[in-house]
This record gives sequence, C-alpha cells and structure tokens, in this order.
Amino acid sequence: MTKKLWLLLPALAALHGCATMDKSQCLTADWRTIGFEDGSKGKPETEISTYRQDCADHGVTPDLNAYRLGHRQGSENYCTQRNGFEVGMRGGSYQGSCAADLAEPFLSGYRDGQELYGLQQAVASARTSIDRLQQQIRTTEKTIISKTDLLVEDGLVKDERIQLLAEIELLKTELMDIHDQLPLLQQNLRQAQRAYQQAEQRFLPYRK
Repeated sequence: MTKKLWLLLPALAALHGCATMDKSQCLTADWRTIGFEDGSKGKPETEISTYRQDCADHGVTPDLNAYRLGHRQGSENYCTQRNGFEVGMRGGSYQGSCAADLAEPFLSGYRDGQELYGLQQAVASARTSIDRLQQQIRTTEKTIISKTDLLVEDGLVKDERIQLLAEIELLKTELMDIHDQLPLLQQNLRQAQRAYQQAEQRFLPYRK
C-alpha cells in the first residue's frame, strides 16, 4: 500500500498545484492518498477543509476517515527527528501537523535545526555588515579622490578651494572612523563562524 501511495504522489502534486479542485478531481479523488501526501509534506489535517470547500460546489464530500488514515501514514514519514532537523535547518515553519505521539521527536530535531539555522543567519549577517562597511570605504575613498582632483582644476576661486579642502578633511576623518569599525565587525564574524562550526559538530549525528 505504501509503495502504491508513493507512486501516486507526482500526479497528486500536479493536482494540488492548482488553487482549487474541479468537479472531476473531486469525483475521482483518492482521499487516503491525498491525506498521505499532505501528511508527508507536513500539512495539518485541517487541510481537508480546503478540499471540502472546493468540492461542496460539486456535491462531493471528502472521506474524512480515509483522509485521516492516509495523513497518519504520511506523517509517520514526515514527523521524524531527522526530518525535523532538516526543516528547522532550512528555516522552514512547523504547522503542527504531527500527532501527539509523533510530535516530540520531530520537535526535538526541529529545535536543533532552528538553532543551526539561526547561527548560519548570524554568520551571513556579520558578512553583510563587513561588505556594507567595505563598500562605504570604497565610496568614501572615491569621493576623496574626486574632490582632490577638483582642487587642481582651473576656474576655482579661493573660497571654493577652501571649501573643497574642508570637505576632503571631513571625509578623511569619516574614513578613519569607518576603518576603526572594521576590526570589531571582523571579530564578530569570527565568533559567529566559530559558534556555527561548533554547532555543526554537535549536530553531526543528523547527517549520518
């Protein structure tokens, strides 16, 4: 039965790609298989309410018992500790689809995956901060060069040159301040990377 259900999943995936079920789909629906697919994807049992609304217009009522039976079978594939970790590590959301006796191992893995995801995001955020600061350095340096080149151009009066010199000095001060921020950001990145690597080692059993 399980093998047969898995073989039907591609066709059902195409069916659920639509916003609604049409009359033909409602009349021919295998509710146990649909439940199995939803359970395997981590969708809650309440998903059947959508099908009930779709099919009500066509005089069809979903077979709730068959759907629930299939959903339970699909959930047994989805609600594992390893899969919980994978979902959390991808930053995925949990829709409360696991039955009480299946939820604990899934949520244990899910929390571990969320922790690793959060640490990964911290590394990415630290890198972004450094990239942004380095871009600011490059922009400021180009502006200083541009204003320095203006100083030697003909047609400038004394006051204009004085103004340019003041602006250049101000930019140089700003540039020094920006450079001073870089070591702390680099330290933050190293700390974030170290925390992520340590967590990866702790969660290595999930990858085996």
